[in-house]
Amino acid sequence: MRVALPCFGLVCGVDPLAMEALIVDTFRGTNALFGSATAAYQVEGGRFKTTGKLNSGDIAGELRATHIWDDFSRNTSLYGNNTADVAVDFFNKWQEDVALVQSLNFNAFRFSISWARLVNIDPATKEQTINADGLRYYQGLVDELRAKGVEPVVTMFHWDLPTVFVDYSNLTAHGGMNDPEIVGHFETYAKLILSNLKRVKYFTTFNEPQTICVNGYGQGVFAPGLKTNRDMYQCGHQLLRSHARMVAAFRETDLPKQGGKISINLNQDMMYPRDETSAEDRAAAERQLVFRLAWWADPIFKDGDYPEEMRAYFKEQHLELHFTEEEKKMLKGSADFYAMQHYSSLLCTPAREPTPENLGVDCNQEGTAERGWWASASSWLKVNPEGIQKMLLWIHNRYRPESLVITENGVDDEDTGSAAGPTESCGALDDPARPGQCGACTLANLKDEFRVEYYRGYVYNVALAAKAGVKITGYFAWSLLDNFEWADGFRCRFGLVCVNYTSATKDRTPKSSALWWKSLLQRIRESTTVV
Repeated sequence: MRVALPCFGLVCGVDPLAMEALIVDTFRGTNALFGSATAAYQVEGGRFKTTGKLNSGDIAGELRATHIWDDFSRNTSLYGNNTADVAVDFFNKWQEDVALVQSLNFNAFRFSISWARLVNIDPATKEQTINADGLRYYQGLVDELRAKGVEPVVTMFHWDLPTVFVDYSNLTAHGGMNDPEIVGHFETYAKLILSNLKRVKYFTTFNEPQTICVNGYGQGVFAPGLKTNRDMYQCGHQLLRSHARMVAAFRETDLPKQGGKISINLNQDMMYPRDETSAEDRAAAERQLVFRLAWWADPIFKDGDYPEEMRAYFKEQHLELHFTEEEKKMLKGSADFYAMQHYSSLLCTPAREPTPENLGVDCNQEGTAERGWWASASSWLKVNPEGIQKMLLWIHNRYRPESLVITENGVDDEDTGSAAGPTESCGALDDPARPGQCGACTLANLKDEFRVEYYRGYVYNVALAAKAGVKITGYFAWSLLDNFEWADGFRCRFGLVCVNYTSATKDRTPKSSALWWKSLLQRIRESTTVV
């Protein structure tokens, strides 16, 4: 008689200690990068010079230029009407935060460059020159990471496009990422980064092109707020052309000879057929993976061009999106490792009414609860540890990358506030219905055992994928700090470290999940033989 094995947290049939033992056994002696990640707009703040108390509004001048998320957060009703002018003040607290990274035993730290901080851009000519103050800040951050024995991993662009490249009166022609002229600007920007941040070995060009183009140019829920099929795919086309030129600029430097590597951060949820026995549902799930992920990965990791299904779709929709032969050559192989980002899973079935807005494929999220997947604070994030293993194997089978780094993976809870019940949450930090209650680090935020379960389950499945042959060389938890979560403002907390938003100094307190990582990485380090 077979007895069902018990479930421990998110994974059934495996004891938590056995799960952690497999993780340690898989990564000991591998020199894998284990880090945490941030993004400039979400954490830096430092938009204005201030005197006295942070957030006082006593502004003495700009510390960086305006970008499209500054515009979007002021002109759109984001959750709680929050902005990231101060965010979590990483701009002034980076030394403290680097010390946190080291204290948690991470050997790498991923952050992004704010184009509007590093570079001065002439509004008329679009000529770009280095901003000395911005360069000093980023050089100091890199030097401090190096001094602490932490490998800096730099993302060149994480969504904060300088406003100077956008014409809000004519977004379809000059909306930034959908404008062919942006390609040369990105190339120049990359060259400025590469010629000035010479102590960085690892770069990525773009963070989540799918999110940039689908959310910002197809659905209008992210900056700059466009909602057309044409603009979404134009964004993707110009982004890929830009990526190829940025990688070419990287490979013209001495960095490759010194062990430097470059890639692009590609995000993707795992797609399951809603009904495993349905051929239509299985086809819908595969079609989603092609249209969402192979859109980017095929040109870079396969043959320099869009998937056949997408080329047929473009023809059907009269979208003239073609790479030149030279561009195909530049795109093919334009990544030294696969940079994967993964959070969630979806169930797919043919849509009742297919539309151009669903990327030309038939997929929806109906029925996710049927599988018992846990919910998170974000409606789009359903917790399914097995999904990351299946996603890794799909990538491995299609592209066979020699090196794969998971550059984001994590889960959020809500900012509940100091007096919130289980169904309450905070959006605005100054919620008038609950004065002084929102934004603090509560016991519920700090004792984040569900996040420990998430990481244990997901990293265990990463280890299983590695045992199955996927060449995994790194993993980054999202995020080091609670931060500004784009359209969700400060409602969602992804951090390993809690930030007290009510404090003028944005005090940090490590959560249970941070301490879990510290312990796990210490065990990996202790079991690694140094030759």
